[in-house]
Amino acid sequence: MNTKSFKYLYKKELLSFFNTPSGYVFMVITIFFNFLFFFLGIFDLIPGFWDAQLASIESYMNLLPFTFILLVPAVTMRIWAEERKSGTIEILKTLPFTEFQLVFAKFLGCWTFVSLIILSAIPLTLSISLMGLMDWGKTFTLYLGSILMAGAYVSIGMVASALTKEQIVAFIITFFISLFMFLSNYYLLSQHLPPEWNFFLGFLSISYHFSSFSKGLILFSDVVYYISFIGLMIYINIELIKKY
Repeated sequence: MNTKSFKYLYKKELLSFFNTPSGYVFMVITIFFNFLFFFLGIFDLIPGFWDAQLASIESYMNLLPFTFILLVPAVTMRIWAEERKSGTIEILKTLPFTEFQLVFAKFLGCWTFVSLIILSAIPLTLSISLMGLMDWGKTFTLYLGSILMAGAYVSIGMVASALTKEQIVAFIITFFISLFMFLSNYYLLSQHLPPEWNFFLGFLSISYHFSSFSKGLILFSDVVYYISFIGLMIYINIELIKKY
């Protein structure tokens, strides 16, 4: 891989989120609602910060699966759909870049953008640490798990975007796949199935593998799951791009 060329592609994709107001709008709206629900809570699912009375960022990170269901489709829907509709994908393929470089650069650019939104909670984390005894080991695993989970959702969105020329269609596909991957963790879709099927669907869920990180644990199986899932989605994305 030509490192210089790849860095150019990666930088181009990352900066594309900041060259238009939409990138800032996504970031500000996401951070605003995450902060709002962090302090207020979501019904009985996630307690508000003041109600929990804990010096922890855990509630904030537990909001992220909800956030990704809406944020990631909005961020990824244009990645390939826009290229196909405008015809610029043909130009991209004439450039001296491999399909892997094109796909991986777009993935890293989008993943970095979503990760920056996650890391924007660092000032909040530092402020909370002044209020009580912060478990920094658990806090680190929460950030790590959130970033890995974001990568998995982004990889889904990229595949969905590669399937269509219409951004709204890519949004809808990503939204429903992400929603299914989230709900299956809570067995809402599998409550009438045999126990072994419940476990199987739960294991395939992206948010299922985040649960160990939320407990302050870094399990090798969960890390491998996220890396493998992302790798599989990138492979599918490359195969789709080859057909254009």
